[in-house]
Formats: sequence, C-alpha cells, structure tokens
Amino acid sequence: MWGFITPQGHLAIAPEFERAWSFSEGRALVQVDGRYGFIDREGDIAIEPIFEDAWFFSEGLAPIQQDGKWGYINRSGELVVDPQYDNGPQVLNETGKSVDVPARVKVDGLYGFQNPDGQIVIDPAYDQAWRFSNGLARVRTNGKWGYINNVGELVIAPEFDLAWDFDSNGAARVQLDDRWGYIDGEGQYIWEPTR
Repeated sequence: MWGFITPQGHLAIAPEFERAWSFSEGRALVQVDGRYGFIDREGDIAIEPIFEDAWFFSEGLAPIQQDGKWGYINRSGELVVDPQYDNGPQVLNETGKSVDVPARVKVDGLYGFQNPDGQIVIDPAYDQAWRFSNGLARVRTNGKWGYINNVGELVIAPEFDLAWDFDSNGAARVQLDDRWGYIDGEGQYIWEPTR
C-alpha cells in the first residue's frame, strides 16, 4: 500500500492506497479498489475514486477516463469537459481550452505530439509517451523511459524502468530494477534509487 512522507522522511499520510502519485495543485491521484480519485493534503478523499483512469491536475484541470473516453474535471471533481477523447490526457487550461504545448497523439501504434491545431510537431516514434509537465514529457523506447523537451530533443536518456511526470517542485520519480528515486529536470538524482 502507498502513502506519503515529508521531505524529512516523516510519515504524513498513512499507506492505505493501492497506488499514489505526487501532489499537484493540492490534490494527489490515488487508486482505491481499482478506481482512481484524489485526496487532499490531509489524506482525506477530495474527489471520489470513481474513474477508470486519471492523471495530475494542471492549470486547474485533471484528465479522467470514463467509458473508455477522456475528459476533464476541476478541483471540486465537477466535469468541465465531457469524456470524448481517445488519446488520453492533453493539456488544457481551467476554461477547457488547449494550452499551447504539444499534446500526445498515437499514429500507427506509436506516440508523438501534435500542436493544438492537430499538426504533428514531434514525430510518432515512441512506444509510449505522456503529457508535458514542467517543459518535459516522458517517453518510452526499447522498454526504457526518458524525457524529451517540447521540440522533441532528448533531454534525459531513456534508462529508467518506470518514470513519472515532473511535479510542481521540479522532481520526477523514477525506477531502476526494484529501486525508486527522484531526479531533477537535468536527470541528476535528488534522491538516489533505494528499495
């Protein structure tokens, strides 16, 4: 089970979640009974875990999946954009308008990125990719995760078994074998991988 610690290593929220991700905009994504919802900084459920999938808050919205389609909720859990997208989380602002950063797209089984007008700006060349966060997007190639910038340049080499988006503190959680650590935006370890 997953919980949260302070930067000093003290237990802040008891490990009672199947999975948990970093806080963004005062909410942390958690998995409970196979569904996804959000908790607040006290560890209380802020948005009920009713979604098939979900991701971080950014610009006041979080992408959620219902009935196989992606839409967006606000920090109160209210639907702002009805689930209608196939490709998963894009980047929108609090009004539901596209933010001018590349959004992931899947073409012939590979992931790349397109601009808000739908033009491909980073060629689909990745086995998996995720949204941009703090100027970087995580991508997987040959079974390993790394990070690219918004013009498609590889900034952090694909060397991790798993990787997460960068949080608001500029840190990303990464996994090597069964060890976990945190890196900064240049790929340097903030916290060396440990068990």
